Amino acid sequence: MALTYEDLQAISDLMDNKLQPINGRLDKIENRLDKIENRLDKVESEVSSLKSNQLEMRKELGELKRKVDDTYELALEAWGTSTENRTWLKATN
Repeated sequence: MALTYEDLQAISDLMDNKLQPINGRLDKIENRLDKIENRLDKVESEVSSLKSNQLEMRKELGELKRKVDDTYELALEAWGTSTENRTWLKATN
């Protein structure tokens, strides 16, 4: 038994009708995946920016720590000098 062109066309039409809902769902899934990919790209970009800013903040924090340490040392030295000066002034009077 051989199938005719019309038989094959009818089978093709039936398959198209059956597959149409699946194709519609696949299109929706593809659209959702595209949206997810776009959001992921945005998140990756923001994370990269945050990492860069974090490194800059660490650098600035190190500089700030050094300045605070220097200021503390200077204040301690000034206090020591003033104490020595008071002692010297008392001794000379």
